[in-house]
Amino acid sequence: MPIKSLPLPALTLGLAMAAPPALAQSTGELLLQMNGEEIAVPLWGSQSDWSGSDTYPSINIYARAFNADGEDPLVVTLGFDAGNWIPDLEEMRVTRYEDGAAVQKLFGGHDAEDGGVAVTLDSHEMEGELLTLTGRVSGALGTSENFGRDIDLAAGGPVEGSFRVTLQKLE
Repeated sequence: MPIKSLPLPALTLGLAMAAPPALAQSTGELLLQMNGEEIAVPLWGSQSDWSGSDTYPSINIYARAFNADGEDPLVVTLGFDAGNWIPDLEEMRVTRYEDGAAVQKLFGGHDAEDGGVAVTLDSHEMEGELLTLTGRVSGALGTSENFGRDIDLAAGGPVEGSFRVTLQKLE
């Protein structure tokens, strides 16, 4: 019995239908102003997400920017709850690396004594499991010997910026 081959379009269509759907990836960017420096920090898609419900999400934004050699990132984390789309319990962390080592770690929190980090949401849009947010962040960051539990604002400075991100829901 001769072996028949499928026409290329039929084979291509069959393979495409058999392939699993591509997973959506979190995308976006933070634009920050710190110490007189303006920095564009691309979202770290595999680490950024949201969880919770459509009316009470918990937002986790991780971003990092590398130097011209693709090394020594600036890593930024911004997290907050948004019950009824009103941000609360904001936390921010910025870590600078040089020669592979963390040389600066700054922390900020929602309370005034922790820097008064505040997020303002300008827009939000839900599309299935994806959440698109635009907003602004402002406050102060400082150093900490215990990962942000006690923050010394005298050793840091102000931060402000904006973000536009699309986040995948955490499964």
